[in-house]
Amino acid sequence: MRHMTSDQGISNAAASCLAGKRVLVVEDTWVVADALRSLLEETGLVVAGPSATVADAERLVSEQVPELAVVDVRLKGETALDLIDWLHRRGVSVVVVSGFVSMPPGNAAAVVEKPFSGAELIETLCDVVSPSTGIL
Repeated sequence: MRHMTSDQGISNAAASCLAGKRVLVVEDTWVVADALRSLLEETGLVVAGPSATVADAERLVSEQVPELAVVDVRLKGETALDLIDWLHRRGVSVVVVSGFVSMPPGNAAAVVEKPFSGAELIETLCDVVSPSTGIL
């Protein structure tokens, strides 16, 4: 998934709607997590994580609550369904990234199915942050 950072086609409007916003990344596959972190930082987001476990994600949120979270539902040995609900109760907009979206979590603001492009994820995050602006 390293391709997420190259030839993204991310619009300036999408990047500007996200600039400076804090995002939590919860992904247990290191290569994917690193690519997500790079993409989000290049877009101007302030990244917390990546976190590979629910406990680590909760610890990061206890330090500073993000505005957004990008969360893979299936983590090694656990699911992030309770984490998604927990984040939602704290006012965090959660975008689920998963290859297994037959039943999207109820409190997810959006779902992006793997594999996805960097531009697709950034546009989705921007839609979640500014749904009524029509920036994209």
